[in-house]
Order: sequence, then C-alpha cells, then structure tokens
Amino acid sequence: MYFRKEMKDIKYNLRGVSIEQFATPFEPLSDEIEVKIGIPIKTNYQKHAIAVGANVQFLEKGKVFMVAEVFCHYLVESDCWKQLSEVDSKDVVLPKEFINNLAGIAVSTVRGVLCAKTENTPFSKYYLPLIKVDINQGEDLKIAKPE
Repeated sequence: MYFRKEMKDIKYNLRGVSIEQFATPFEPLSDEIEVKIGIPIKTNYQKHAIAVGANVQFLEKGKVFMVAEVFCHYLVESDCWKQLSEVDSKDVVLPKEFINNLAGIAVSTVRGVLCAKTENTPFSKYYLPLIKVDINQGEDLKIAKPE
C-alpha cells in the first residue's frame, strides 16, 4: 500500500487485524444510547511497526452494554522509515494525514466486526455511523528512537 505525502510515498503493509475485545454485558432497555470512540495507537520503532486501533463503546445511561476493540497492524518499509526519520534525533515522524487514514481504516474495521458479531442478535440494530476521523489534535505522530 502507498500513502502519498508531499511527493513522497509511504510504503506500508497491513500485517493483520486483531479483535482485542468484544462484549455485550446486557441488552439495553431504552433508546438513550451514547457511542464513544477511542483511537489507541501502539508503535515499535525497531520493527518499523504501528498498530492503530478503534475502541467503540455503546452506553445506556452511562453503562457500557456493547464494546468492541480492534487493531490493524502495519509494517512500514525500511527505506520509508529512514526517510521519515528526523536527521538530528532519528525519531520517526508519521504525518497526521497518514495516521488519520489508518485510523479511518480501523474505524471501518471495527464497524465490520460489529456487524459480524451482532448478526442475528438483538444488538444488530446498534451500528457505528460514518464519521470523519481526526486524531492527535491535528499533529504529526512522533515515534521516539529508543535510547
């Protein structure tokens, strides 16, 4: 896969998807439903790896009645990793647009997991709407080189 940023391609591969959590502790009784979404990110500098997740919680009156969390695991090609490294510190900087793109993929993936896991159950009526993902307060993601 490629992501183009300022005339540079970021070459990366999806290495897998993991369902970290799925639970339906109780069936809600009302229509007072709230949805919370978190975007956790894990990195591994030495392996040139990044995992971007989506954690979705459906709540009724403040109590979680359905939760799903998935991670999409990626490897960035070595040459691209080096190009993204800062000259002085060797910290890697991933552009915000790239991270937002990966976060959007994670949200779409958790949406699919919710559909598959709730098929033919009372929970199938709760869905994740389309949303625009903008994480990290519009900042690039810096991955510090380990000492």
